[in-house]
Amino acid sequence: MKIPFQDYEIEITNDTTFKIGSADNTFTYDFVYQDEEVNEYQSSKHAIKVFQDGQLIKSAIVCAVGGGTTIHDNSAVVKDDSLYIACADKVFSLTLPDLQLRWTMQADQATCFGIYKADNGLFTHGELSVTRLGVDGQIVWQTGLRDIIVAIDSDKDSFIMHGDYIELEDFQRNNYRLDFNGKFIDEKLSDAQLRYDQIDRQRQKKWWKIW
Repeated sequence: MKIPFQDYEIEITNDTTFKIGSADNTFTYDFVYQDEEVNEYQSSKHAIKVFQDGQLIKSAIVCAVGGGTTIHDNSAVVKDDSLYIACADKVFSLTLPDLQLRWTMQADQATCFGIYKADNGLFTHGELSVTRLGVDGQIVWQTGLRDIIVAIDSDKDSFIMHGDYIELEDFQRNNYRLDFNGKFIDEKLSDAQLRYDQIDRQRQKKWWKIW
């Protein structure tokens, strides 16, 4: 992943072979940032390199424990003079171009798949929740759906940003529209979800009220 910033270019990659504290790493980063649980095991390790006129000027790697993440188009965003990158279940904020750590925040209880910017804020697509973060790293609001926020159809996006709302689909093929204040505009339940809901209602009835 490459992101332009002023007269710099930011390159973000996975570095799966990196080990914290090892003398055998193939690359020595200027900074290594990690969460508190990462010493024994790192599920995700994302490298950031800043280039100017083709020359490497700063480098860092962020390491975290949680659901494993990879690098794709929505793994990181630049806002003002900061880089925000999703790694495992967390978001790391680094200054640009010098890659100093501003803050780290757990954005999901499982995995933070991606990060987006809109409405002068930051939004994360988590496995279990949608989260709005302030640029200071504080959670503004957080909400979950009826199931995990992963589309069962591999060719369909489960999280789509629009001009003033977020379009979502969960694993049961339920569809939602969520505004930027964390309120649901509407939801369309799948046939499977409607059947599950009916079964749940039947289970909650007393046996003499079922017939």
